Amino acid sequence: MGEESGNRNSRKLVAEAAAAEFAEFGYAGARTERIARRAGVNKQLLFYYFGSKAGLYEGVLDSAGSELRQALAGAARPAASPPEALRAMLSAVFDALELSPDLTRLVARSAFEGGANGAGKPIREMSHEFARVISKGQGLGHFRDDVDPARSARQAVVLLVGYLALEDVVAEGPAETRRALWIESVGDTLIRSLSW
Repeated sequence: MGEESGNRNSRKLVAEAAAAEFAEFGYAGARTERIARRAGVNKQLLFYYFGSKAGLYEGVLDSAGSELRQALAGAARPAASPPEALRAMLSAVFDALELSPDLTRLVARSAFEGGANGAGKPIREMSHEFARVISKGQGLGHFRDDVDPARSARQAVVLLVGYLALEDVVAEGPAETRRALWIESVGDTLIRSLSW
């Protein structure tokens, strides 16, 4: 039991170190030596757990996607109208990203990783969930039917991830105030663009 627990702890340390490394340097710039050093393990353990650098990156992106899916699931309220559901989802994703700068950087960087395994997957998954709610809203008559749900969903994701990735450059005022205003504004803009 102790050995199994130690393996889980080592694997978790490797995954956390890899997430920080990929968030900071991207796939191409990340180094397995640094990941091992950050995790306090030998480099062979990375390959034992994940097979390769690409496997490690894919695992980190899967974990990021899982974290965002949990945030979206936490926002789900069956009785909510599509506009309410969309606002709740936007806030939940924004909150999850806001609480973890590494997650934000990782998700943003993954969009530029081209051929890397799993690159862009968290963004595609978030977009898919937003598009699903937009489509439902169209079917129920809440949203215009001449709007492409996938395009609107991708725009919403860009507004969330992009803001947090560029906040130091584009924002003014105290972080708490400007973030609350931003997410409210994103919800307003998206709902207005979808409404009749």
